[in-house]
Amino acid sequence: MKSVFQVEGNMATGSSLTDVYTTPSPTDYPTPPSSYSSTGGYMKPAIDLAGWMEFWDYAGGASFRAFVAEDGDERSLFAFFDVGLMGRDLKKALIAFIDLAEGPLACTQVVICLDRLIPEDDVKSLMRSFQWVGFELSTLDQWAKGIDVTSDKWLFMAMEV
Repeated sequence: MKSVFQVEGNMATGSSLTDVYTTPSPTDYPTPPSSYSSTGGYMKPAIDLAGWMEFWDYAGGASFRAFVAEDGDERSLFAFFDVGLMGRDLKKALIAFIDLAEGPLACTQVVICLDRLIPEDDVKSLMRSFQWVGFELSTLDQWAKGIDVTSDKWLFMAMEV
């Protein structure tokens, strides 16, 4: 995921979605500027991130991180479901999340990223529930632009909205 969206970081200490790093201007560098072009080595991510959010469901006691990725006219809303969501009522949060994707965010797809650390029995049950709603197992192929990407941290389930 990091190679596609630049977001798969250590969630415990913060991720690139929440970190802010200021780059000093070239005039603040202690040495003269090099002849190397700073734009020559920069690789633009394949997909633009339009925004991110922390989604809170106070009724069900669930919270998770999400972001919107844009690729031309296509917008996808990604949500990260980690081990901390197990045992919580996710029904209302999921309905609100899908409504948010369809309505104000104008997304064409919702992708749930399931933490691979979720115990096997729990993840199987959760995946069955998501399949009942309309989600299917997915990969990052659509967003990776030909890069072969497999995440060792997340399983992906996608649904067109």
